This record gives sequence, structure tokens and C-alpha cells, in this order.
Amino acid sequence: MRVKLFGIITMIIFWGLFASVDSDADIIYWDSSEILSWDDFEAAPRMDIEEIFALTSSGIIDYKGCDNGIIKYKFRAYFEKDESWVKKEAYTDYHLAHEQLHFDITELYTRKLRKLLSELEFKCGQEKDFERFVAATLENWYNEQRNYDIMTRHSMNKEQQLEWQYRIKMELSLLENYAEK
Repeated sequence: MRVKLFGIITMIIFWGLFASVDSDADIIYWDSSEILSWDDFEAAPRMDIEEIFALTSSGIIDYKGCDNGIIKYKFRAYFEKDESWVKKEAYTDYHLAHEQLHFDITELYTRKLRKLLSELEFKCGQEKDFERFVAATLENWYNEQRNYDIMTRHSMNKEQQLEWQYRIKMELSLLENYAEK
């Protein structure tokens, strides 16, 4: 017998890391003063996937180039409105908070990446090393997103959900110096 979970899942878009986003109109950049609303989930729900009731598409964008022999970069956490969706069953504040935390985890890893890179310097010509370093952090981000859904059982374990909310909020606070200014 297959057990159905009230699934809220995150899609992480790795290809967006070194590419530009198609349209800023379809993108929300993470901002501590703004939270997601269900209106931000603009894609049509995938009705063929019964156990998933909402999907958050978020990623980390990198703008980079060379300046005075040093690789320069700018990382930003983003949410894709036209790739994120929700089914009617999930239209609750509780489930929206679960989805918001997926976006917050993306911001957390953006800050972690900024912190790690503030301690290093990659020279022009070391682009492959830079990309490998970034990819390792993104793998940790992906694993964190997956662990969040596993531990909270896609938000169904309310105690774990609260613990994750507290922990991510605390970690964001500890990395406030690495928030985008």
C-alpha cells in the first residue's frame, strides 16, 4: 500500500546559477521585508502528480566577470513565479509558511556562499575552480532543501516544521552581515 503525503516540494534550478533569468517580471528576489503569497505561484499545478500539492522554484543567480585580474561576482536568491505552483488543497497560511521557508533556505545558502567567498580570492583564469567551489555549496543547499522536506514530512510534522523555522531564522540572523545590501 502506498502512503500519500500531503506533499509540498521544492524544485531547485541549478541551470539558473550561471545563466541570466529570462524576465524580472517573473522573478522575486529574496527580501527580508517581503514574504511570498499564493498569488506569486503563477504556474498551472501539475495534476498528474497526486502526492505533490505545491512546488516552489527557487535558485541562486551569479553575475560574474573579471576586474583587475580578480573574479567578481554577485549572488542573489530568487523565486520563479512562472515555475511555482499550488493546488487548491494547499491554500493555507501554514503551507505557505512551509514554501516561504524553502525560499529562506535559498537565501541562507546565498549568504553562506557570500561568506565563504569573502574569505577567498579567485583570479581570472580560475573560473573552473570558482565554479567547482560554488557547485559544492549548491550541493549542500540542495541537500538542505531535501532534508527539510524529509524531516518535516513536507510540512506534515508540525513540531519539526517549527524547529526548522526557528533554526533557519536564527542562521539567517547570524549571517546578516552577508545579506544583500
